Amino acid sequence: MRWLFPGQEVLIESRCLDCGELIRIRTRDNDVLEIDPATAVGYMPSPFATSRAGTGAFN
Repeated sequence: MRWLFPGQEVLIESRCLDCGELIRIRTRDNDVLEIDPATAVGYMPSPFATSRAGTGAFN
């Protein structure tokens, strides 16, 4: 978000795709200021996953 809103605090709200619980993330530049709930886990698909087939836990 740093390149899109440099120096500004950004609030991201979304819903968990599994349980529907609200997830809030406050961030500024490269810093994560707050995550609610604190136990939230993120997932980002990697375009390189197919090149790592059979190489470990990330496949």
